[in-house]
Amino acid sequence: MKIGILLWDYSGIDADALALLEFGRQRGHEMSGFTLEEIEYRRADGRATVLAKGVDVDGYDAVISRANLIGDVWQQDLAATAGPWRDRVERLTMLSNALGPRLFDPVDAWLCGMSKFLMAQRLAEGGFPVPPFRSVSSVEDAAAALADWGDIILKPSYGLRGIDVERVTDLDADRSIVDSQLARYGTVFCQPFYPTQYGELRITVCGEATPINMLKLPAAGTWRCKTLEGASWERFDAPDELIDLSVRAARHQGLTWAGLDILPTPDGYRILEVNMVPGFLAIFGDGPAAEGHAGIFDWIEKRS
Repeated sequence: MKIGILLWDYSGIDADALALLEFGRQRGHEMSGFTLEEIEYRRADGRATVLAKGVDVDGYDAVISRANLIGDVWQQDLAATAGPWRDRVERLTMLSNALGPRLFDPVDAWLCGMSKFLMAQRLAEGGFPVPPFRSVSSVEDAAAALADWGDIILKPSYGLRGIDVERVTDLDADRSIVDSQLARYGTVFCQPFYPTQYGELRITVCGEATPINMLKLPAAGTWRCKTLEGASWERFDAPDELIDLSVRAARHQGLTWAGLDILPTPDGYRILEVNMVPGFLAIFGDGPAAEGHAGIFDWIEKRS
């Protein structure tokens, strides 16, 4: 099979995409990689041709998307992504239209996963256990959320890596956080804060396999379970019901490869996010990473 990888970029920051390229070659596939910036279009008559690095994408049997829709500006300012976002969504949509079911995964699943509002809406409609949420567009909205929940999280609907995810417990003391979020984003995603002292779970779905699952524990004195902010992690032996929940949620979102952030609470599991570009495949060594790669290729080969 001829399989392409739609890369995040060429910096190597997404080591999993590069590992997939090599794994696919070892499996006997013809592999190549390209980025959104390398997608272009041509039409003289008939259908429009979508090219990736000058090659008609119709020649691919499958393309695995690790697309970066936000662009490089997220490193400085997530609120400044409007221009790059429009261009990148257009490129991904043209690619998705050209490939149809050969793109893993289609643009509608990708766009839904990028938006915290759309993701939570789709999961809730499917009956999955997501926390309560609401939109906050004013200080009065934030005050109402605090009155209902007592302790809240505010974050941009479109974001990554925990950037601008903030906790608000007192409107007077934390007014600068609320003002800053509203000034930057206009409307932000709001949900109640759940205690994290017992950690947050990351379940990685690779096709039908879930070989890389972990418990992330916040650093002492903090509530954030972000590995880039000092959180520790350990391998987690997930119970069958959690594996089943995770796989069903990924399928419901239309995703082949997903990293689910799930919080255990006294009332059961709560799905916080379903990430379309999960990392950490090699965090527990080559064995689990190879299982993840195999799960992805098994899934694609069966459907191509």
